[in-house]
Amino acid sequence: MKIRIKEAADILNAGYMDFVDVDKYIRGVSIDSRKVSENNLFVPIKGATTNGHSYVKDAIKGGAIATLWNKDEPDPPTDIAVILVDDTVKALQELSLFYRNTLKAKIVGVTGSNGKTSTKDITASILAQKFKTQKTTGNYNTEIGVPYTLLSLDEDCEVAVIEMGMEKKGEIDFLTRLVQPDIGIITSVGLVHIDNFPSIEEIAKEKLDIVNAIKEDGLFIYFGDDPLIEDTVNKAAVKESIRKETFGLNDTNTLYLREFHEDLDGITLRVSDEEFDELHVDILGKHQALNTMAGILAAKELGMNPEEIRQGLLKIEKTGLRNEIISIKNCTILNDCYKSNPVSINAALNIFEMFKADKRIVVLGDMLGYREMSYDMHYNVGKDLSSFNIDELVTIGQEAKNMAKGARENTGIKSIVEFDTKEEATEYLKKYINENCSIMIKGSRFLKLEYIANTLKDLEEKDEK
Repeated sequence: MKIRIKEAADILNAGYMDFVDVDKYIRGVSIDSRKVSENNLFVPIKGATTNGHSYVKDAIKGGAIATLWNKDEPDPPTDIAVILVDDTVKALQELSLFYRNTLKAKIVGVTGSNGKTSTKDITASILAQKFKTQKTTGNYNTEIGVPYTLLSLDEDCEVAVIEMGMEKKGEIDFLTRLVQPDIGIITSVGLVHIDNFPSIEEIAKEKLDIVNAIKEDGLFIYFGDDPLIEDTVNKAAVKESIRKETFGLNDTNTLYLREFHEDLDGITLRVSDEEFDELHVDILGKHQALNTMAGILAAKELGMNPEEIRQGLLKIEKTGLRNEIISIKNCTILNDCYKSNPVSINAALNIFEMFKADKRIVVLGDMLGYREMSYDMHYNVGKDLSSFNIDELVTIGQEAKNMAKGARENTGIKSIVEFDTKEEATEYLKKYINENCSIMIKGSRFLKLEYIANTLKDLEEKDEK
């Protein structure tokens, strides 16, 4: 984004303290003082535990030329332009909406209970074969992350793939009106953030709000095998001008899976579109075949040919902490600890079945956000482990103890060990890095279970010195 300081203030209908030339250009936006670049607009966010206004001096050292500033915050800086607003988050959103309306880029908006990040990565990789393409980085898919992503798009960006997350009612409607996608994708609907919704049906309705701001004659792509999604689509007031296409396993879909093979080098598939030969994707899991088909439909909508799509699938830049394979001495770790719910655990376990070793260890942490359903959800995850080849189960956290209980009462897993903290679990797992074993790690983002693999990797590096 490139805009004069005074113009930014005018867009926000805000006053400013002009300690610098307000005709100078802002070039880019940062919400993290540690990542400020020259001539950025710094947007301090006031959160539950930290206040970004406290870090404005660091932003200035990093090269910020201006900052938004909550009017009720004391001691605004005097060596950069200060744009005074009632709420920096709302101002960030307003600025992103203005900027979105200046862009000529086609935008693909992606949401879903599971699979949205992988679908974003796959789709962006394909589109980059033909267009200047940008995408949501990391987990910037919230009411702060989405406007930040929009403001991070280059003026000459041709296509952007924007991920939209949802934790509460009204969030998808709000985010999609900022994004205004030309193509909207729903990957799935599941029991995620059920603590904020009365039922899975309400989650489906909220996800479907992505259609509210798809542009005229735009395309809505969704997983067609889920009766709940299909029923919600049929009941919703989707504008007639918005076209619909589906992907899935059933031959009733616009694009469906004909053949599928996988190994630790990735997945190979054939789809129903006869234009395509065999496709290889450097990513793990059968569920990724579904995400791939969503990306293919989006690419075809934007005029890409089969060879461009095939090449894009070979060059996916994957977001971290999802199905990462880490080798530590004789041990191989499947590090899949960005989030956790029954569906994503099952998907990770199916991938883990391909790992061959003398000992197979599954590490599972708490799944958060299930309130009164928590006991049953955790117990059933443990119970369902009977379907997989597991030598040892390690659980982390209080809720995960119910996974251990479900496994003890319903499976033949010989060793089940429970820990309260990831540090205790890591200390226990240290002994395995010298053995021929495989370890799968899965838990909710709050637990930050990547600590385990990172610590074990550090041990290996120390031993090598």
